[in-house]
Amino acid sequence: MPIDPVCGMEVDENTGFKAEYGGKVYYFCSPGCKAEFEANPEKYIGDMGGHSHHGHSHHSHHRGHRMGGCHH
Repeated sequence: MPIDPVCGMEVDENTGFKAEYGGKVYYFCSPGCKAEFEANPEKYIGDMGGHSHHGHSHHSHHRGHRMGGCHH
């Protein structure tokens, strides 16, 4: 499953919230995360190596999370 680059949530590829940047498609859990990404995409993909979904790794995917999902 793709990971929302803004908040780190797993997102279904059928979400209505997606954006293309640098030839890759990024998926988002909410319009707020999508808007935040579009305002400054390099901020969110710089630590991901440009990959929109790469599974679990040492990167922090839980910034901005509360129990039950994204804060947006």
